[in-house]
Amino acid sequence: MLFSIAGRRGRQVFYLKERLAVNGIGYKRRNFQGRDDDTLMRIIDTYDKILESFPKREFNLAQWRSYINSISIGLSQKLEDDAKHYDLDNQVTPVINAALSNASKLEETHASFIQATQQLRERFIERFSCDLEVDIILYLGLCNGAGWATSVNGKKTVLLGIEKMIELNWCDLQSVSSLIYHELGHLWHEQVGNFKHSTNKQSEKSIWQLYQEGVAMYCEQLMCNDFSFYHQNKEGWLEWCIKNKEALLHEFMRRVEQEESTQPFFGDWSHYQGYSDVGYYLGCELIKSLLTKYSLTEVANLNIGVITREFKNYARNGE
Repeated sequence: MLFSIAGRRGRQVFYLKERLAVNGIGYKRRNFQGRDDDTLMRIIDTYDKILESFPKREFNLAQWRSYINSISIGLSQKLEDDAKHYDLDNQVTPVINAALSNASKLEETHASFIQATQQLRERFIERFSCDLEVDIILYLGLCNGAGWATSVNGKKTVLLGIEKMIELNWCDLQSVSSLIYHELGHLWHEQVGNFKHSTNKQSEKSIWQLYQEGVAMYCEQLMCNDFSFYHQNKEGWLEWCIKNKEALLHEFMRRVEQEESTQPFFGDWSHYQGYSDVGYYLGCELIKSLLTKYSLTEVANLNIGVITREFKNYARNGE
C-alpha cells in the first residue's frame, strides 16, 4: 500500500474524472474515489485506475508515472526518490507484476480497504478524542511500503501500497485495518506530541525508532480494542517474542550502548534470529510500561533523554 461501496451511509462520494490543475494541484472528477469531508479525513481509492492503467497487468514506468501523478501532481518524484536504493528491474518490478497478476488478492485487498475505512473517522475520534486531517490512499507504489505515514503536497497522508500488501499477504480485513490504524498512530503522535528527533548518534536513532513504533503499535491496539494484538503475529511470532523478551531487550540495549545498528529489529526485509519486526513488540511493551506512570498524550510528548532513561531502566528490570 475500487468498485461501488455498499453500505456507504451519510458519505459524500466524488469521482475524480478529469484532472484539472489549480495553482499547481487540484482535481476535477476522475475515476478514482474519495470519501469523507475533503478538509478532514479523506478516503481515496485508486483501484479502478490501477486496473485501467495496466490492462496487460504488467508494470510500465511511464504508465505508472501517469497513473500516480493523476492522484497528486509530483507524487511520482517523491516515490521514485524513496525507492532509488532499490533495483527497479530486479527488486521492484517482479513484486508489482506478481500483484497485478493476482486478481483474487487484488480484489480481496480492495474489499478489505473499503470495509476497513467505513466509519473510520468516527472510530478515530472515539478512541483519541480528537480529529485528524489526513488523506488515506490505496495506490500502486514502487515497494515504498505497505503503509507509509507521510506528507503529500503539505497534507498528512497515509499511503497504502497494494503491491507490498499483497507481497506480505496483508490482504484480509484485520491486516488492512491494523495497517491503517498503525499509520494513523504515527500521524496522531506527530499532531499531538514530540514526534521528530534529529541526531547523528546511532544510539539515539535506535531509541527514537523504538519509541515511535511503540507509540504507533499501541495506537493500533487501541483502535483494535485488543492490547495483545500484533499484526505481525504469524507462525508463532508473538509467542517467540514473549519467550525471548529478556534476551531481545538485552541485545537491543547492547547495540544501543555500542552504537550499533538496530535495523534487524525493524522492517519486513530485516530479521533478528529469523523473525522480523521484533522491535515493534519491544517498543509497544515499553510504551505499556510507561503508561503506568504517564498518560498516552504525556508519553507522546517525552523527549529523547527521558525515553533513553526509561528504556534502559525497562531493559534492566523488564518493567
